[in-house]
Amino acid sequence: MVVIITSLAISGAMILLVVYWLVTKSFETVKTIFAMLAIMLGLALCVWLALNNQVRTAAWILIVLMLLLNFANMLGYGIATSASAAYLIPILLAMFCIDTTTGYVIAMLGCMAVFVIAFLQSKEKLKTFLPYQVSHLTFDAPVLSLVYVLITFITGSWITPLKEFLFK
Repeated sequence: MVVIITSLAISGAMILLVVYWLVTKSFETVKTIFAMLAIMLGLALCVWLALNNQVRTAAWILIVLMLLLNFANMLGYGIATSASAAYLIPILLAMFCIDTTTGYVIAMLGCMAVFVIAFLQSKEKLKTFLPYQVSHLTFDAPVLSLVYVLITFITGSWITPLKEFLFK
């Protein structure tokens, strides 16, 4: 159920974002619609797989899709956008749908990614749409890392008691 709800929620969020851009006349390019449709196709595949008892496969596809989208966003815009918080989605999906170890690995991967991206920006090895600021390396990367790790530890502490309660 987690994969289905997450896939539908992400699809709905994308539609709402495009509608918002259209209403505020801040919509920039029709490529966005094609990208959204491609992502929604991947999400539909996840829903279909989950409905056909392939939940683990659906979860992995959804996790990889979310990781790719998050890394693409971070590489394109840097880590200091609010979208970097979306990295919590693959962490939580891994924790709930695969296992806690996978969630911890994905969280650590995110921590490394935000520091590497900020470092590469600071050395002018990575150019992003939003310009580099020192705070990306001194504030944004550490805070994002702390949020990723805290969410992972908090979720990890909930999972075992939750499963024990649900499957008594």
